[in-house]
Amino acid sequence: MNTRTDKIWGASLALAAFSFITPSQVQAQTCVTPPTCESLGYTKTIANCDGHDFLKCPFDTSVGYCDSGNEDSGKCDTPVIGAFLYSDMSCSTALYENKTVIGIIFNPVHRLAIALDEGLENWALLKTDVLELPNWDDAPISDWSGKSNTLILINASIANNYSFSAAEYAYNYTTAGTKAGDWYLPAGGELQAIYDNRSVLNESLSLAGGTQLYKTYYWSSSEHNDSGAWGLTFESGDWGYDLKYGFLNGKYARYQVRPVLAF
Repeated sequence: MNTRTDKIWGASLALAAFSFITPSQVQAQTCVTPPTCESLGYTKTIANCDGHDFLKCPFDTSVGYCDSGNEDSGKCDTPVIGAFLYSDMSCSTALYENKTVIGIIFNPVHRLAIALDEGLENWALLKTDVLELPNWDDAPISDWSGKSNTLILINASIANNYSFSAAEYAYNYTTAGTKAGDWYLPAGGELQAIYDNRSVLNESLSLAGGTQLYKTYYWSSSEHNDSGAWGLTFESGDWGYDLKYGFLNGKYARYQVRPVLAF
């Protein structure tokens, strides 16, 4: 064996092997593009994670991650008073530009929200006692049957060719993600809960571009007798029953109607 020739041949092979890797190739193999916050799942802000643990992105501490379980799940897991209810029935205490707000939550226990807007209506257009509805002698604050009350009034309207304007307005109210019959005229207990939380609700309504609750009289779906229905004055918090129909002191007894949604 020619030792010198072998050494030269071995060196040539090593040089040839080395020559296949150019400087640019070495750089491409050793320099890796760093991940972005978005690619790692850090896509939320502190405001998006209100009330939840917030894990900051190591590259940009203004964004991070939290498991809020609400705004992305398509359901409202943890409703709170004043939270925004979206058309996909998710909810959040923060506003999301890519979602449509349809209501403001006022009762997390019963999972109820008020509409962003309201109407001005009579309760009825004639004197009649709706037999399927109980008559409340005192303020109906224990009546939480607004959904069924409204349906009773709608059915009575169809069957007897009557007009129950307040209930019809609420029943026919629709938004993105809801249809006629989803919303209803709140009963006494539900209306009381709206009044009790009016300050928080008005703040959220303002942020969502809705109509704030007025300091005036609001109809409930709770009946008093054949000529009167119950309502609540939002200026003083006083309950009273007023004429369902016709004129009162020379004007129609038309008052505010704020629809409610069970989600």
